[in-house]
Amino acid sequence: MFLLEKRRVGSKMDDVEVVDSSSTVHVKESKIQFCPECGSTRLMRDYENAEIVCMNCGVVIAAKIADRGPEWRAFDDEQRAKRTRVGAPITYTIHDKGLSTMIDWHDKDIYGKGLSPGQKAQIYRLRKWQRRIRVSDATERNLAFALSEITKIAGNLNLPKNIVETASLIYRRAVKERLIRGRSIQGVTSAAIYLACRQCGLPRTLEEIAQASGVNKKEIGRSYRF
Repeated sequence: MFLLEKRRVGSKMDDVEVVDSSSTVHVKESKIQFCPECGSTRLMRDYENAEIVCMNCGVVIAAKIADRGPEWRAFDDEQRAKRTRVGAPITYTIHDKGLSTMIDWHDKDIYGKGLSPGQKAQIYRLRKWQRRIRVSDATERNLAFALSEITKIAGNLNLPKNIVETASLIYRRAVKERLIRGRSIQGVTSAAIYLACRQCGLPRTLEEIAQASGVNKKEIGRSYRF
């Protein structure tokens, strides 16, 4: 909840003229979809000044909005990487969606100091079991291989990330519907890339995908039609 008030911004952000201070009400930020003055939907959320401003007429629609960002500040990428407390976002291009824990190979603690021989042996055993339990059965191994094939084909075609995500989601749905049996993984992954390109408005021909994947064009067409 925050205060909704109508103010007009002048030539500078600091020069603010109060138009109607009696129109202050409590509303939710998500309900503000357009400017009450001009009806424009071009709204800017200025979290530095805690305001929502109309970019068309300059009216400050809301004030004292909540900042949904982190409570810390970072001035470069190195500081941001050190202070962040979350991992990478969920992705469909990895068989476990990127939610598993990774143990790196640097053999250093959180302060950058080297580990003792006993600690290195323990970390080595943990790392080995981590690799084993991450891919536990044949289904996960096949899924991991198929998603790596999708990433490789997309890299050969220089496709954007959203197409890779869409193709990975299409393949996961095909696995869930049990449509993969009796077909090669390479053929289905190539068909998933072809379908994802069409859905995302960046179509590629079967010849291009066949050349990038090394799969026969007829096999890709059969998998796509199925």
